[in-house]
Amino acid sequence: MALLLATFLFPGEAFAQANTNLGGVGGASRSTVLPTDVVPLPLPEERRAVGESLKLRLWQKLPSRFYMNATCETSGRIETNVFQFPTKRQLLNSSTVAQGITFGELSGENQLALLGAVNRASQADSVYRISPNITAGWALGPNTRAFVNYFYLRDKLARFNTLNTFINQLGTGIEHNISLGKRANMEIQFMTRELWQANADPVFDYIPSTTISVPIKNNTIAYFNALAQFRSLQFFGGVDREIDPFFTIGALHQRGPWSLSANMTYLVNFRRGFKDASIDVNSQTIICDFEIAKQLFKKIPGFQGFIRAEPVYNFGTDNLPGLAGMDFRLFYGVRGAVSKPPLIATMQLLKQRYQQDPANQQKDPNKGKKKTPKTNTSDPANAQPKTPGDGKSEPQKDDPVGGPSAQSGPDQTPGPEANCTPAAFKDSSEASFARTTDASFSGQDATVKSAGESILEPAVPMHGFITESEKEVSDANLISGLTRTKDALN
Repeated sequence: MALLLATFLFPGEAFAQANTNLGGVGGASRSTVLPTDVVPLPLPEERRAVGESLKLRLWQKLPSRFYMNATCETSGRIETNVFQFPTKRQLLNSSTVAQGITFGELSGENQLALLGAVNRASQADSVYRISPNITAGWALGPNTRAFVNYFYLRDKLARFNTLNTFINQLGTGIEHNISLGKRANMEIQFMTRELWQANADPVFDYIPSTTISVPIKNNTIAYFNALAQFRSLQFFGGVDREIDPFFTIGALHQRGPWSLSANMTYLVNFRRGFKDASIDVNSQTIICDFEIAKQLFKKIPGFQGFIRAEPVYNFGTDNLPGLAGMDFRLFYGVRGAVSKPPLIATMQLLKQRYQQDPANQQKDPNKGKKKTPKTNTSDPANAQPKTPGDGKSEPQKDDPVGGPSAQSGPDQTPGPEANCTPAAFKDSSEASFARTTDASFSGQDATVKSAGESILEPAVPMHGFITESEKEVSDANLISGLTRTKDALN
């Protein structure tokens, strides 16, 4: 009905072309897919950048240069104007007042066509959508990556099944990051893709884009994106269908498990003058996007529930059905995302910091400390007696003062300690002290210690002695003998 009315309300050539392109994206088409639904705008990328990624042990075995992103969004939505028609008042005025006639002056056939078009204006419906998106690539350097992308979109309506559609996309591209100062970043991307849609001719697109992102705070990012879509009917053919520039500005804020995003896209479709244009009419559209998302499970950080409001404003088409009016979409659903980032940039950054920052360099633990002079271990005066508990070597099991080995053996030379036995102290302590004069010790000061020190050093601990079995015993006679000798020396 609406297409019959086209010959009366609008230029015949425009609707003749629309009748042969019912499934084309972005034309006067029978489809609920908007141009922003199938264009790689930066918003999904920014959402994945802020959100956490699922980590699998399998990915630890993948090369450090390999990276991948995978998202799948399942949603339902309520749409207020699925046919993208102008309002009923605009349709009636265009067919009567603008023509200088009244509704009653129309023929019966034209009246039925006009009523059919008016009934399609502002028709609401429920739409179910699923859209998986997979990107895999290889990091050519710290800031350069090559990638391939597959995208699928399926829309199914509850009432108007003629608008059901599905889209497949396969593309490849390259992207490069450039730092702008200390905070800002610019990403330059070039992508080519083949797009297949139900009931429409396949198209080939060249898509260069530039995205500038600036972190406002630790959890807020603002960005601007400029994108151009050059469309052709031939695979890697010349641009013979349309040129569509997109301009997007937006911001993303995250607070705990909550994510808030807002963006606005302005696009212009230039079709006039192209030989294979879907319709010879230029159009303009403003699409806004406001979303609230929340992480649903702590153990699955990439799984979110969301609600999104999307108002759509069409203008610049002289109220052409399919490219006019205002539409409002309210999405609700869940989204899962997994990603494996390239690690080459992180590894090189850590190497640079380690090599350039002196604070991170390993220091010599002995640098700046005074060196201890080496001692002559052959000199008896510098020899340190080892105690049984030094933990480094097994203690020497010498008999204590008064033990069997205190007496000089056949191959031993008696020393000062040989005369310091308990028996010697008991029989003639005074005679032993008389022989210990200053003259007798004058020649031994450089080689041996004083007799008093020789007596006191073996007696550790002072309350007993250690036998060959390394057990302490107490002997009152020995202790009393040592005490008397010590007093005599003093």
